[in-house]
Amino acid sequence: MKIIKEKSREYKGNSYFKYKVNIPEGALRRANLNEGDELQINSEPGELLLFIRNKKKQEFDGIRSRLYGECLREFPDARLEDIKVMRKYLAPKEGERILEIGAGSGLFSKFISDFLGDKGRLIVSDPSLEQLEEIKKLGKNNIDIVQFVQFGSEKVNLEKDKVDAVWSFGAMHHTFKKSKSFENIPRILKKGGRVVIADVFSGSNLAKHFDDKVAKFCIAGHEVAFWSKEYADSICFLNGFAKPKFYDLNIQWKFKKKEDIGFFLYKLHGMTKTTPENCLKGAEEILGIKKKDGLYCLNWPMTLFITYKK
Repeated sequence: MKIIKEKSREYKGNSYFKYKVNIPEGALRRANLNEGDELQINSEPGELLLFIRNKKKQEFDGIRSRLYGECLREFPDARLEDIKVMRKYLAPKEGERILEIGAGSGLFSKFISDFLGDKGRLIVSDPSLEQLEEIKKLGKNNIDIVQFVQFGSEKVNLEKDKVDAVWSFGAMHHTFKKSKSFENIPRILKKGGRVVIADVFSGSNLAKHFDDKVAKFCIAGHEVAFWSKEYADSICFLNGFAKPKFYDLNIQWKFKKKEDIGFFLYKLHGMTKTTPENCLKGAEEILGIKKKDGLYCLNWPMTLFITYKK
């Protein structure tokens, strides 16, 4: 990319500059940019972020992003079982390079980066700039924020043989082009590298919850494409991965008060078209809530699969 200063002017003691940005044709194509697109540039030491001005907001931008961040800050211990799942199945090792797809505001990022240590690198991607801003606030030196225009998993473009593992949790059901995503992964993954994906699968109570409740009441809607084990197996086969191994996860999110579950889900999913009380009622009907060891446990059934690059 080449930046050329075209014009400068003075106004009330301040200098204003106009620059022309020459972006290589290959980069334009990979980033889905067209000649004449109006770009906004955010620059910080060591990075330059470009995104299309007036581009349609992502699902997790705006109030959805704000509420999502609030729920994680207000209930920091609710999803500890998710972290245990990451530690068990991804099992990040010191010195590894890992790509996290759909990192959101960094729930897993801070823990993964700790396991990798100073010699390892965590590369995070997400289609929402607002979500990535939250990861920057973690202040981790071994986290690379990767974003050139707003991209999702189907547009991740890193160097060949870049990473030891790819991790995604509860994110790829937002991706309609899963086959396109998996076409990219073999190139950036080292030989023998692993792909670990945990998500919502069709036919589960969690899929029913999203379709019956979140899709109705989420401020941004919830149009998604859930996985099936058969489809995951086919995608792995078509892209040269080993046959995936599946694990049904009986995850429980835990809360001190039952009503906290309603407030948590209200904010987590941006369900502003209803009330926290209705969020609680719907979750109890579909997912189930039990009290154990003084805590209220919300069932959150997911499926995880692991595959390897041959």
